[in-house]
Amino acid sequence: MKLSKKYLLIIVASILFFPISYIGVNFIYYFLLMNVASNNIDIHYEPQKVEEKWKNDIEHLQGKSVKDILTFFNNSKEYKEARIVWISTDGDVYFDSSQTPNSKWSIAYTIEFMEKGSKGNDLLLKEELGNGTKDGYAMLEIPEKYVGSKWKILREKYVYVWYLMLLFLWALFIFVSWFFFYGIQKRLIFIQRHMEKEGKDGIPEGFKVKNKDELGQVELSFNKMVEKLKESRRKEIQEEELRKKFISDVSHDLRTPLTIIRGHTFTLNEENLSPQGKQSVEIINNKISFVGDLIDNLSSFNLLTAQKMPMNRKKVDVLKIIRSSLTAWYPIFEKEGFEVDIGLEKSLIWNIDEVWMKRILDNLFQNIMRHASSGKYVSVRIESDDKYEYLIVEDKGPGLQAKPDHKGSGIGLSIVEIMVKQMGLTQEISSGKNGTTFKIYQKEE
Repeated sequence: MKLSKKYLLIIVASILFFPISYIGVNFIYYFLLMNVASNNIDIHYEPQKVEEKWKNDIEHLQGKSVKDILTFFNNSKEYKEARIVWISTDGDVYFDSSQTPNSKWSIAYTIEFMEKGSKGNDLLLKEELGNGTKDGYAMLEIPEKYVGSKWKILREKYVYVWYLMLLFLWALFIFVSWFFFYGIQKRLIFIQRHMEKEGKDGIPEGFKVKNKDELGQVELSFNKMVEKLKESRRKEIQEEELRKKFISDVSHDLRTPLTIIRGHTFTLNEENLSPQGKQSVEIINNKISFVGDLIDNLSSFNLLTAQKMPMNRKKVDVLKIIRSSLTAWYPIFEKEGFEVDIGLEKSLIWNIDEVWMKRILDNLFQNIMRHASSGKYVSVRIESDDKYEYLIVEDKGPGLQAKPDHKGSGIGLSIVEIMVKQMGLTQEISSGKNGTTFKIYQKEE
C-alpha cells in the first residue's frame, strides 16, 4: 500500500477513533460490570428498600423484651457495615454497634449525630422503639459509599477501569500513529546514509527494493541513476585509457622526426647562411624546443594522472633547489630583459621529492617566459606568517585569464597542480591583469 493511502487512513481513523473508542469502552465496561455484578457480594443499600425494611424490622421488635431486641441487633447480618444505635429519650445508650460506643449521649452529641444524617451524604434512619420498660429511638446509620443501587456502587468502585481502558485505546492509537511516522523516518535515514556511503569507484551501491510505495519508487529511481553513473564511469575509464595510449603513441612518434629535424638544423647552422636564413634556423630550433617541451609535459601529465611517475619524498632544503633552478634560468631572464627579484633569506625544509620540485619551478618559470614576458618581471621569495612558510613565484604579466599565444599552454600548470597535490603541498593562485602570484606551502604533517 502506498504511503499516501496509509496516511489518509490514519487521518480518517483519527477523526472516527475517539467517538468510536468512547462508545466501545462504554460497551465493554457495561459487560464487565454485568459479569462482576453476577458474582458480586459487595454490600449496597438502596435507600427506599432499606428504609422500608428497617421500618418493618423495628415494628416487628416493638413490645419485645430487651434481650430479644439486643439479640436481633447483634445477630443481624442484613445491616453489614452499618451502625445500629438504640438510645433512650434521655440519651442513655441501650445498644451501639460501633467499635467505640458511648454509654450516654449528650444533647450536643445527639444534635451532631442527627445533623450528620440530614446534612451529610450518609443515610440515617430513625424509628421509635420500646417495650414499656425501655423506650427510645432505634437509628440506622449507613455510610455514603454503601448507599445506592448495585450499579451505582459498582460504577463508583470500578470507574478507574473505564479510564484505564479509554487511556489504553488512545495510547494504542497514538503509538500506532507514531510507529507509522517512525517507520518513514527510519527508512529516510537509511536511504540518506546509503546514498552517502561510497562504493566502488566512489559510486554508491543500489538499493534492494522491498516495498512498492513512494519511498520504494525513490529507491528504484536511485538505482537507475547509479546504473547510469556506473556506465558513465566505465566509458570514462575507457576514454581515459584511450587518451593515455594516444598521448603515449603520439609522443613516441613525434620524438623521432623532431630529432631528425634538429639534426638538419644543426647541419644548416654549419653552412654559410644569410642573416635571414640564420634567423629562420633559430626560429625552427625554438619551435622544436617548444614541441619537445610539450611532448615531455604530455608524457609527464600522462604518468601523473595514472600515478605511475616515481616519487621519493624526503626532507630537503627547498632553498638549494630554488637556487639551483634560478642558476639555470637567470641567464635566460637576463637575456630577455627581466627584472629578477630574489628574496631567499629564510630557510625552508619540506618533505618533498627534489626532482619533482625542480620540475615545478621549471614549469612556473617556463610559463612566465611564454605568457608573462610582457611584464618583464619575476620574483621568487620566501615569506611566512603565524601558520606556514610560503614559496612565492610572482610575475607582472597579463594574468591567467588572458588568451595564451600557444594552444595547450595550460598543461604545464596542470602538471604543477598535480605534483603539488601528490607531494602533500598546497597551492594558492591569485591572478589579475597586473600579474599572477603562485603561493606554495606545506601544512604540518
